[in-house]
Amino acid sequence: MSPLTKKTKGFGMNRDSPLSGHLPLKRRSMTGMSGELVGLLASSRGGRASRVGLTTVLCGLMLESVLRLFRWRAGLRMRHVQVDDHRWVYLEGGKGEAMLFVPGFGMEKDGWGAFLIPFSKSYRLVVPDLPGFGQSSHVPSASYDVPSQVKRLHRFVETAELPSFHMVGISLGGYISGYYASEYPGKVKSLALMDTAGVESRIPSYAMQLYSREGKIVLLYKTVEEFDALMGSLFYRPPPIPVPFKKYFANRGACNYPFHEKILRDLEHRGMNLLETRLPKISARTLVVWGENDLIVHVSSVEKIQKGISNSRVVIVKNCGHVPFFEKRKETVRAYKAFLRTLQAE
Repeated sequence: MSPLTKKTKGFGMNRDSPLSGHLPLKRRSMTGMSGELVGLLASSRGGRASRVGLTTVLCGLMLESVLRLFRWRAGLRMRHVQVDDHRWVYLEGGKGEAMLFVPGFGMEKDGWGAFLIPFSKSYRLVVPDLPGFGQSSHVPSASYDVPSQVKRLHRFVETAELPSFHMVGISLGGYISGYYASEYPGKVKSLALMDTAGVESRIPSYAMQLYSREGKIVLLYKTVEEFDALMGSLFYRPPPIPVPFKKYFANRGACNYPFHEKILRDLEHRGMNLLETRLPKISARTLVVWGENDLIVHVSSVEKIQKGISNSRVVIVKNCGHVPFFEKRKETVRAYKAFLRTLQAE
């Protein structure tokens, strides 16, 4: 089956619980896997200070070295620029048409990890930390709702001198990317949305049901137990992580907790599903990629997105949770490359 073949079955599937098994992923080292998770979950480097033990410090140093390796392999360098009241920190490298990657909630620029490498030889990659996350500015008085973040992102791309670009967004980053494409259609050459938020799904996700029932926000964590719960929600098959690294991530999650909670409240106050009415305004060719077993944003969201964006293609990735570019990297790279080839053929 072609990776661009539309797949609409399975919206009401009996989803396996990702908490049922922790199976190792082949050909990926433990440190490499954990290193990529640093970026995926936001390590709060340069953020609030906390008391940590020697083991935690050593874990941080090991994982930081892994991140530097991924940057080197993708030919990326860290840069920063002041835009209005926020300092943006981002990775940049490569030559060719620009490709802008917009991370999800609680995710850093390095969270894209090895997914960037196949595209770094043919495109100019720009990979920022969104304001409020990672090493970019955290301004307590600012609002981090989606319309505000879209305006900041537009000011950033103007400052970075990106006249037009291919845009890739995951989760909250997909929400922001879709909103941006509807607001500034002339800037976006193509759009790739992965498990994007911003649309009310026909079937509520596990995360939404948990929040409605208990007020629990699975994306926020302070303890190893809460970190494990997040892993179970992000992945169809959560990667095995040694206890010292779990403690490292839990410590970082505790550091980030207050500000991340503030960002979620900003999002909730302004609107969690603002993308829904803006979908028809998206004119860019769009690839929609979704993990079939996503527990954060239910796969039934695809129905509205595909109906709303007239020029869209859908890839549903089997046995995959909320982060297909990470959990099913080969399949996601293959689908995105095929999509880019169709653009070049036009």
